[in-house]
Amino acid sequence: MTTPLIEMESADSNTITVFSPAKVNLWLEVLGRRDDGFHEIVSLMVPTGLKDRLSLKFETKSDHLSVPEGGAPTGRKNLVLQALDLARKTRPIPPLRIELSKKIPAEAGLGGGSSNAAAMLTCLHQRYPDPRGLQGVFKDAASLGSDIAFFLGTGPGVVRGRGEILEPVEKPLFEGISAHVCIWYPGFGLSTAAVYQQLSGPLTSSPSCRNFNIKNFQQSSEGFQFLFNRLFDGARQLDSRITLIADMLEAQFPGRWIMTGSGSGFVIVAENLEASESDAALLKGEIDSGVLDVDSSSESRIQDKGIFVVPLQTQP
Repeated sequence: MTTPLIEMESADSNTITVFSPAKVNLWLEVLGRRDDGFHEIVSLMVPTGLKDRLSLKFETKSDHLSVPEGGAPTGRKNLVLQALDLARKTRPIPPLRIELSKKIPAEAGLGGGSSNAAAMLTCLHQRYPDPRGLQGVFKDAASLGSDIAFFLGTGPGVVRGRGEILEPVEKPLFEGISAHVCIWYPGFGLSTAAVYQQLSGPLTSSPSCRNFNIKNFQQSSEGFQFLFNRLFDGARQLDSRITLIADMLEAQFPGRWIMTGSGSGFVIVAENLEASESDAALLKGEIDSGVLDVDSSSESRIQDKGIFVVPLQTQP
């Protein structure tokens, strides 16, 4: 039996509380720029055990969003409020008091904002059903952002188009092992739009594009060798720290690390929890040793602003 990625914690007449997960891209190819300004992609997205918590209270006089631990805006730039505004175009929804507890770093390629938006759409559909049905929920998701639809699913998936076309994975990934990841946020974010802008010419011409094969990722730990992210090329052109990080990771974790999404988050894949915890300890030691220190100014330093050891959801 499949379970939605947006996980219900509790629900009663006055409150709904859910968890929304981070994702990682284990494969991402950019096929080219489209006429609408977006880029055509193929990507393998996999949910992780790193999660935010969203709680809605319905008996209130006006909309209010709080983010107690920070990590996201509280105004209309937040995708949670944008999802609420969009849902109100199809049915009446009274004022809500919203609390968002963030664990997923922003601008790290982990899809935190998109996951939060999917959580809001899910909660609203449960309490105030979309008159268009689930098709309407997915339509709103596509309008809000390219990868929000992924979080309305139940497990890993291959996304195409600009990210809104979802193909669920039919067989387990990395079969036979309990794959975990060490996710590292190095203390600075990257703009998705700016990273994509670095990709041009031969980087996105069809002869240079790689072909995706899901079977590569259904092998045990042998599947780690197929990790790939075309946006890494754009990210390292945008920020030289990306290359420094990549060089360190390849030296310490050869062949099983990847930048996720448009960055700046990095992922080290391991066969089990114990191995992933060892990876985290080694990574922290490298960061603390100062091997990545290139400038003493806080604005340009590479830091340990979050190392998370979490499972990959490899089951469909």
